[in-house]
Amino acid sequence: MSNTYDLELGQILDQARKDELQLQSQSDDSRENAQEYRARSQNKSESPAEPEPEPERPVEDITLQPPSSSSCEDPNATGNENDNDLGQTPTSLSTVEARRVKSLFPTSPSNPRNWSEKRKMTLTIALALTGFIATAGSSIGIPGIHSVRDEFNVGFRVGVLIPGAYVLGQGLGPFIFAPFSELYGRQPSYIFAEALYCVFFLATGFSNNITTLIILRFFCGMFGSVAPSLGVATCADMYVPEERGKPISIYALGPLSGPIFGNMLGYWLLHLGWRWAYYFLTILSTLNFVLLSVVMKETYAPAIQKILTFHSTRPSTKKSYNHFNPLGWIPDLSWMRSMVSPSEMLTVYTRAFSRPPRLLFSNPVAFAFSMYYAYLYGIIYLFLTTLPLLFGRPPFSQSDLFSYQWTQNVLPLAYLAIGLGFFSTVIIAANYQDKIYKYLSLKNGDKGQPEYRLVLTQIGMILLPIGLFIYGWTADSQTHWIAPIIGQYIIGVGLVLPFNTIQNFLVDAFHPYSAAAIAGATASRSIVACILPLFATEMFVNLGWGWGNTLLACVAILGIPCPFIMFLCGKRLRERYAFHG
Repeated sequence: MSNTYDLELGQILDQARKDELQLQSQSDDSRENAQEYRARSQNKSESPAEPEPEPERPVEDITLQPPSSSSCEDPNATGNENDNDLGQTPTSLSTVEARRVKSLFPTSPSNPRNWSEKRKMTLTIALALTGFIATAGSSIGIPGIHSVRDEFNVGFRVGVLIPGAYVLGQGLGPFIFAPFSELYGRQPSYIFAEALYCVFFLATGFSNNITTLIILRFFCGMFGSVAPSLGVATCADMYVPEERGKPISIYALGPLSGPIFGNMLGYWLLHLGWRWAYYFLTILSTLNFVLLSVVMKETYAPAIQKILTFHSTRPSTKKSYNHFNPLGWIPDLSWMRSMVSPSEMLTVYTRAFSRPPRLLFSNPVAFAFSMYYAYLYGIIYLFLTTLPLLFGRPPFSQSDLFSYQWTQNVLPLAYLAIGLGFFSTVIIAANYQDKIYKYLSLKNGDKGQPEYRLVLTQIGMILLPIGLFIYGWTADSQTHWIAPIIGQYIIGVGLVLPFNTIQNFLVDAFHPYSAAAIAGATASRSIVACILPLFATEMFVNLGWGWGNTLLACVAILGIPCPFIMFLCGKRLRERYAFHG
């Protein structure tokens, strides 16, 4: 009995060793085959008889790319990480299934490029409203600064930090939520941030000291930064480059008009007390959260592909969606743990914090346009805080500076001129930006260059100093109030034309590192918008309305040659200072 048992055990162990050797041999053969396949592919690409490959397409154009032939021929081959391939990685569940999903994605109804125009525009308008609420939150508390200072017994510059802390939070937010959206998609980023925005904004209204108020304002700005920072990218997810001008212009109307109308609301709500500005916007943001939960669907192509791959391997985990069931509004996040590894998360966040400063300070094109972009944003907030000095009466004005002495109920109307300038610019950009881009592409026989976005930028850069001169010197000479109002309107046009188009230029010029370029520009603009208003009142008191605005205009004039230089040698500059990550 014992000998028989030992014999059977020996046979089992021998068979196990044979199986192990066979599996190892198959694995070695697979690796050799993969290496041979890559060598053949490399030899083919180096062969002079083959035609030149097409230039690399933007990441956002992944929705238009058919599956590569290599991925279909050899599902086990390891792809290049720049191919946007869902190949065999630690975060994929099935290499073959991932490639099948990718091959079907260009025609899939989940592809945002295949959505109806109505659905795309509905989401664009919802994002514009979200951006409006986010930027309105930065200015709605400005009219009540003097009331906060009196209640908490603090000085002027501490009071200016109420909007300043919010703007700083907006500068930090993209470094957190941009990589989060890269890993998990746009939809969770919007929903998660908007929910926390409502909570922190409500808490701001119950602040009992200035420190708490400023800290809460910082977090409000951080969670409110998602729509202003990801809105352009979300529009780019849904529209091809030659169709983006109109939707991006419509979307931009929200974030740009938010500071203006938020300020106007703040003056009227001040009759109820400064805290009601925060209560009111909490109500508005809560309603918007419900709307966004219903309307928002995932638009980021790599995230959609991860979700489709996950659900194709586990069909039972996919949730059914019902517009009338509130539980269906919550996005299904069960795929995240399987499709995103901790190492990938660490890599993405490290890259998100390291790339923007390296790109900003190593590339003169990115630096020049980011600084001008930041200066434009700073002027917007400078006007938000100083318009009451020219048009209001105490406690909004200064005794040693000329003012038109408008009452608190009438004072908000002073912001309408610059708001109308913003609105007019959106109409211009929506109607002509794409036409200009397509015309220059056709004229020059190419598929489009980033410099084609700068035509409207050049016009705006010329108009801005003209508006500043008119506004400043008509106020200094104490003419009728309509004269500085006209200057304001021109300033509004001169601010938004370059502000809107520079964003598009940075996205096009620094692909595939557009996110880093936008993050660097966003951080720069937040710092400038926080600092510039701190010294605005002293500048106008010491220099007067005329010379104070002349100083602002002279700084703006320095940027006028930039678009012209880019038209002449933009491609050469971009290639010379190309950023390699």
